[in-house]
Amino acid sequence: MPDDVQDNYGSLNYRNVRRITLGHYSFDTWFGNSAPFLPNEPELLAYNAIHNGIKRSTSHRKVIEYAKTRKPWIDTLYFCSTCFKYSDDPAIVEKHSIGCPYRAHFPGKVMYCDDEVTIRKVKGSKHKLFCQCLCVLAKFFLDNKSVFYNLEHFDFYVIYKKSDEGISTPMGFYSRELISWEDNNLSCIMVIPCYQKQHLGTKLVDFSYRLSTYQQIISGPERPLSSLGRMTFLSYWSGRLCIEFLYGSLVTFKTLTLEVISRKTGFRVNDILMTLDYMKSFLESGKKDPYTDYYTERSHEKEDDEGDFVFLTDDNYQLYIDKSRLKQWVVDHHIRDEPILKEEGLILY
Repeated sequence: MPDDVQDNYGSLNYRNVRRITLGHYSFDTWFGNSAPFLPNEPELLAYNAIHNGIKRSTSHRKVIEYAKTRKPWIDTLYFCSTCFKYSDDPAIVEKHSIGCPYRAHFPGKVMYCDDEVTIRKVKGSKHKLFCQCLCVLAKFFLDNKSVFYNLEHFDFYVIYKKSDEGISTPMGFYSRELISWEDNNLSCIMVIPCYQKQHLGTKLVDFSYRLSTYQQIISGPERPLSSLGRMTFLSYWSGRLCIEFLYGSLVTFKTLTLEVISRKTGFRVNDILMTLDYMKSFLESGKKDPYTDYYTERSHEKEDDEGDFVFLTDDNYQLYIDKSRLKQWVVDHHIRDEPILKEEGLILY
């Protein structure tokens, strides 16, 4: 099969569904997703085929024809806004949504709650259909993550907020693999497009680190990150590092290693270095030894400026963090020294 139509757990190289309708919202998809469809049968959703006893074709001819013309398999896919069951028939989804049990009875356990949002842990092993449907929706907006159906090894942390209709509505999520050899605290993250620009992604990221801190592990997200995921994490990491260096636990340190920064923030060393580079807040001199951790040292050449620099040095290499750039970053990005989530809202046991 050509690359355009190879099925990699739902991946396609073109958008095969033009739009998504979720409740009263309607918006364009970003990526293709073959997972909801019967293999080799564009235009035919798998659940419809199973319900009607239709067998899958062994020929790739129809899929190849669609790929050549980039023809949408269907124009619009309709989703329930509370449980994410879907259909190509709007009447079916509308009828279901009126009586959807998830409008009043939410899946999972509350892990965080305040006046604005609630975050619930939903076990993939216990609420399989809910999580599968959520993954199907997410794949239309995540290019480098797969739709997965073996969900018993994942937990989903779903963020709820009251919609314009006053109904508590799932608006985004992150997933976490239960057995992660790298101790990742997050596998994939997605805020549904119609609910974006409400800082929900930042709240989910902050919660993932709060949970890691509670579990006493240094952690971070699984790679690769989507483009939106990368920007969400860089925004979060940069804000936290600025606060810690300028106002928080790293202000008074006279000597400092990357390991100490990692322990104080809960961030991995590579994520710290990537974020400092993203903020253009450190300068290098000399050649770095890949096997050496670096410690701060008072500079005899920059005594007048030492309040604005943190130095990490050895005999042949010097890395210093320019605090004046961190201060400017705080101003430019309107960063405030206040918690993203309220401590009293956390229910982590």
